[in-house]
Amino acid sequence: MGETSMAEVPPDVRERVTRLVCDLVAIPSHGCEEQAVIRYLADRFARQGIPCRIGELDGTPINVIAEIGAGPRVLVLNSHHDTVPPGDPALWATDPLTPVVKDGKVFGRGAEDAKGCLAAMIVAFETLAARRETLPVRVVLMAVGGEERGGLGTKIEAVRGLRADAAIVGESTGLVPLIAHKGVLRLEVEVTGKAAHASDPEAGINAIVAMAPIVSALDGLAAEIRRRAEAYTGRASLVISSIGGGVALNVIPARCVISIDRRVLPTETEADANREIVETVTRALPLGAGARVEVRRVRFVPPSITDAASPIVAAAEEAATAVLGKSVRAAGFTATCDMTYLVNDAKIPTIILGPDSIELAHQANECISIEQMALAVEVYLKTIEAWTRRV
Repeated sequence: MGETSMAEVPPDVRERVTRLVCDLVAIPSHGCEEQAVIRYLADRFARQGIPCRIGELDGTPINVIAEIGAGPRVLVLNSHHDTVPPGDPALWATDPLTPVVKDGKVFGRGAEDAKGCLAAMIVAFETLAARRETLPVRVVLMAVGGEERGGLGTKIEAVRGLRADAAIVGESTGLVPLIAHKGVLRLEVEVTGKAAHASDPEAGINAIVAMAPIVSALDGLAAEIRRRAEAYTGRASLVISSIGGGVALNVIPARCVISIDRRVLPTETEADANREIVETVTRALPLGAGARVEVRRVRFVPPSITDAASPIVAAAEEAATAVLGKSVRAAGFTATCDMTYLVNDAKIPTIILGPDSIELAHQANECISIEQMALAVEVYLKTIEAWTRRV
């Protein structure tokens, strides 16, 4: 196949991505309510004769997996169809579940994270499907659910033996390929004291007071952690993100709990990050006060990184440079996404690549640029084309 035909963009690409992202936004898919969007995608592929299957988690549909092409080499396109809840509708200028096209953008919950990315991937995938007889590689589209609930959809496919030679995760990156992201370690620290009447404080052990030096010590640790950096993902971090304690105004609090969000660099390990937090907390607990402390692991999502010399990285850099008309080099992602399961569990060289900016994710008046989605279709097609020449 000539290189022009594989990367040729449909002349109506703007209209196609706009219609598709509007359809997706109009289907609520937050929480566990993903069935309707799964049916929409499965029906869409069936109408085009594109083979697909429904992936389930505990008997409930969560993913739509479609595949085209032939041969031993496999490239995965992965993005998610679930969203966070719309939030307070009073903060929105429009109905968050009614897509609105205005000023070259599509507004609505999930437009940017990540239904716009998914729409661009689907249009690129369907463009290749129309030429599938001469496609020299297999291309697998994974429209996954549960991403906002811990990457459930991608994780289950990796556990079930997903294998590929390269993957692209659709998240908003401004069409710059990102090859690394931070991990996240979430912990709870609970101080236990003894309840008593507030009129007799010596009879109790105040858990909030015992927590205070722990908070201060962790803040000091956070400043130290911020001095650590990695070339692609930037600085590590530690944040105390919530605190709770006490039951009434006239009761000495017997319990106080804080939550910790620790962003872990690809050069760090969970064990080391956990150890220094536990040591800091243990040292800071006031001696002789009678309070006890426990540090509990809530969740850990590992960081991930793909070798900058990997063919998929070079292919994406080449494609983005050609489409954007400027030199594009791989960078890193400061958040966490499904790349972790593709790299760490499935051992697939993976990049993150998609239209527009992640800054609008999870906010009121979320939107995505139609022009960026159209360009993303071209970048995806050119990346796949360039990748086939390198492997």
